[in-house]
Amino acid sequence: MKRVLIASILIIGVAACGSGSKEPAAGGAKELEVLYKVETTWPYLEKMLQNAKKQYEATHKGVTIKLTPVQGNNEAYYTKLALLNRSADSAPDLYYHDTFQVNADVAAGKLAPLDDYLGAWPDWGTQFPDSVKQAAKGGDGKIYGVPISTDTRGLWYHKDVLAKAGIAVPWEPRTWADVLTAARAVKQKVPGAIPFSMYSTKIHGEAATMQGFEMLLYGTPAGTLYDETQKKWTTAGKGFTDSLAFINTIYRENLGPKLSDAHNAKLNDKHTLEWFPQGKLGILLDGAWTPSAWKPTGTKPWPEWTRKMGWTRMPTQNGQEPGAVSMSGGWVMAMSSYTPHKKEAFDFITTATNKENSMLYSVGTGDLATRKDVAADPAYSADNPSVKFFTDLAEVTHYRPAFEEYPKVSAEVQEAMEAVTTGARSPEEAAKAYSDTLPGVVGGPGKVVAGG
Repeated sequence: MKRVLIASILIIGVAACGSGSKEPAAGGAKELEVLYKVETTWPYLEKMLQNAKKQYEATHKGVTIKLTPVQGNNEAYYTKLALLNRSADSAPDLYYHDTFQVNADVAAGKLAPLDDYLGAWPDWGTQFPDSVKQAAKGGDGKIYGVPISTDTRGLWYHKDVLAKAGIAVPWEPRTWADVLTAARAVKQKVPGAIPFSMYSTKIHGEAATMQGFEMLLYGTPAGTLYDETQKKWTTAGKGFTDSLAFINTIYRENLGPKLSDAHNAKLNDKHTLEWFPQGKLGILLDGAWTPSAWKPTGTKPWPEWTRKMGWTRMPTQNGQEPGAVSMSGGWVMAMSSYTPHKKEAFDFITTATNKENSMLYSVGTGDLATRKDVAADPAYSADNPSVKFFTDLAEVTHYRPAFEEYPKVSAEVQEAMEAVTTGARSPEEAAKAYSDTLPGVVGGPGKVVAGG
């Protein structure tokens, strides 16, 4: 990545800290278990880890890497990891970790700090910019993971669909009203095409919160989930309600997918493997990784995507400065506090995040690279002309609040979104329900302030 983002330091609630520690393997043999997620249409991490395993075992005789995949989406993976981490006996030695979970696991004593090892690893000082090093920094200032990727979010659109709707491309909406106007034009003039799609139901978990709701909320004049000045969580103010109203408009005017698709855990596959390649989707609010399946090495190559697809910034609500909004997150390789083989485990982290493996991962996933040498390599962006655009969104990006209560807050956001998506509640009713519930999930009324 030519300019690396600060991957967010964010949190998820996990089970209470376990006790005891993992026992070394019998007979002096050493086995390191690496937990990671895999989906049929997302094999890239597994390919990278298999390559890292081969490299590592060739130079670490007597140490075996056990790769343990978790099948399913992010939410299935988070659930499995939390269950395994309840016990020292079942916890993996190493795991692929979403940055928004890091501090909760640090507080629960699940993660081992890496600082003593990082100081002796030359790549940490030369290839990882200071900004990206914050991805897995705990509240105690220590580092608890090495970043594998980061990302940004914006709008993807099918040029042919918008052109048929009478919309000039390249398309550069300036306000939410511009986005809705384009969606309405697609509905009217391109029968059979879904005008606009985003994640807005609980089945999509953090994807709904982060690349759905927060992409709206943080584009409103005073929208935020947490008041940094007062150090308190914010109730649903105008920006919150307006964000829900945008979602309400999409679904009440039939500008989005059918509700059955909105609730489909495989909605992402619908977007990328079916609707866009078939010219049946106009606009999508999603991340930098969207074209990963379309590339020659992807699960469903679509050579025409570089001509058929366009990408643009998600505008702020009324076009107010800075004119656009994005959200950023990322993933790290983390070490369990329970592993008895910490030096060996750290060595695997350095292997998995070396230039070769980082390149393999980033080119496959479409995520933005965290290493300078990968970002500078022509092969990094050779078949993905959208990389520079999504990297440059760092100028307008935001990060989720770095506090332990965030996952609970996120769940309430998803509750509000889904209620509006289905029509069970109006935006005002869903906003009020969120405000009424918020004190109970963040520690009481004293932890809450009125939102803007």
